[in-house]
Amino acid sequence: MSKWKFAITLLITSFCVGLFLVISIKPEPLRDALIFFPIDPNASYLEAESHIEFQTMDDEDEYTLNWKTSSVLDQNAYLRQDVSLLFEDGYLKDTLSIWKENTSTINMEKDVTSDDSGHYRIVTFHHSELHYNNDEIKSAQKLSFDQLYVIDSPLSPLHAFRIPSTEEEKESKRILDYILMQQQDYDWDSLFEYYNLPKEDYFRIPLTDLALYEEKPIPGLTKEKTAQFLGGLWEGLYKNYVLGITKQDGSTVSPVGSTVPVILVPKTTDHFFVLFRTADGEPIQLMQTLS
Repeated sequence: MSKWKFAITLLITSFCVGLFLVISIKPEPLRDALIFFPIDPNASYLEAESHIEFQTMDDEDEYTLNWKTSSVLDQNAYLRQDVSLLFEDGYLKDTLSIWKENTSTINMEKDVTSDDSGHYRIVTFHHSELHYNNDEIKSAQKLSFDQLYVIDSPLSPLHAFRIPSTEEEKESKRILDYILMQQQDYDWDSLFEYYNLPKEDYFRIPLTDLALYEEKPIPGLTKEKTAQFLGGLWEGLYKNYVLGITKQDGSTVSPVGSTVPVILVPKTTDHFFVLFRTADGEPIQLMQTLS
């Protein structure tokens, strides 16, 4: 073999080896699934919290909110994964999501800016995947919630509260709650009509109210079935909502700006619908079965 042919062969071989090494050691992609497994009765959370706090006033029109979540399992898990959603006045403002291997603890934090009066709600799903020697996989899960009212009024300085303590705050809360309730009821009624669903056959649960159903079962379900439903629900929401919403034309859009998903619980609880609208108003329907 001539020297130049040998040099070319050596160069090609070196390139292929280098390419293999680059492919082999490339960073692991972001986890694109949250998977529910049967609940592990031997695992529990020592801590699971969501918190939103008024932080600073940036100028006359803007302010900053600090958004934190934390969770601690009572043991190291093969995989820990938390997903947090921040809603402002019934619309998704932002998301937080992270996963870690071989740990018990997850902390997330983000500052978000906003303006004007608003009602902020956080709902966070804390999830753990536990692997055992016999290839058995189980889950541990917990929900946490927090809310904050921010009042920007010409009659008083910009301020925030969770529970109103003055007559002015009580009135501000009443007005914001009434506006949101009217807005959501109107939108949900129109979604029922769009999908031809009889309103009287379903019980409505906004996603922001889900934390209430860790202590009491969802109507028609036992406590154990409620836990199973919540795990499956968040598995579906993570894939079809948090990571992106697939529209009717097949395109995928960000969930930011979409409405609070409402879970429809039928009288015979073998299936559930989840309804919401994208930021541009397109109706979306998801369905979950309970097996």
